[in-house]
Amino acid sequence: MADRGMISTMRLEKYIATSGIASRRAVKKSIRAGLVTVNGETIFVPGHPIDVEMDAVVFEGKPVKPLTEHLYLMLNKPAGYLTTRRDERGRPTVMNLVAALPDSIYPVGRLDLETEGLLLFTNDGDFAYRLLHPSSEIEKTYLAWVKGVPNDTAVQRLRQGVTIRSGKTAPAKVKRLKTSRDAASTQFEMVIHEGKKRQIRLMFKTVGHPVIRLKRTQIGNLGLGNLSQGQHRFLTESEIKALMGL
Repeated sequence: MADRGMISTMRLEKYIATSGIASRRAVKKSIRAGLVTVNGETIFVPGHPIDVEMDAVVFEGKPVKPLTEHLYLMLNKPAGYLTTRRDERGRPTVMNLVAALPDSIYPVGRLDLETEGLLLFTNDGDFAYRLLHPSSEIEKTYLAWVKGVPNDTAVQRLRQGVTIRSGKTAPAKVKRLKTSRDAASTQFEMVIHEGKKRQIRLMFKTVGHPVIRLKRTQIGNLGLGNLSQGQHRFLTESEIKALMGL
């Protein structure tokens, strides 16, 4: 991918995120924790202006250098992988599935350990920020298999929003797809634009029908297509622009 180009002065967190080390959200946390220095001075406030040509920036002990290439890819995540760059307990992470790629990439957002499906990776902090910021309201589509057969009242509650541990959810698009012959489970298509932790699992639990299996199939207009589980591919220029709203 082509370099986006740089200007002489830039906000500290944007410069670090643009280098591909971490997302802008993660960078802000590290700055507030005192893990970033500029010319040897610890900076605690995000937004600190730097001269990208002159200032020496160190993030968590590592010198920061601007990237010359940005990468954007999608993975069909299998269940059983943590969405994190590393795990202290040595459990498998999604990084194991993209180990052949530059280690500057990181996952955009999260999928739970047992949740499958579409997961994006990049080393472009602006791209990650755009997708993760609540104001973007980018829709994410899931297939959810749940226990039992939720009645129309339960489905309507999901559509209107229910209260989970992190607050009330925004209205969701909910479509009943099919029920198993023994009525032990029902499959739904869910479309949400929020990113609350374990949101869909908690929504169905709230209405009395725990999730058995969960798979994300689409982010915005970008779908999994025929990408096999555990495999990845790079995004096209048109797909990147569509997600960025360009």
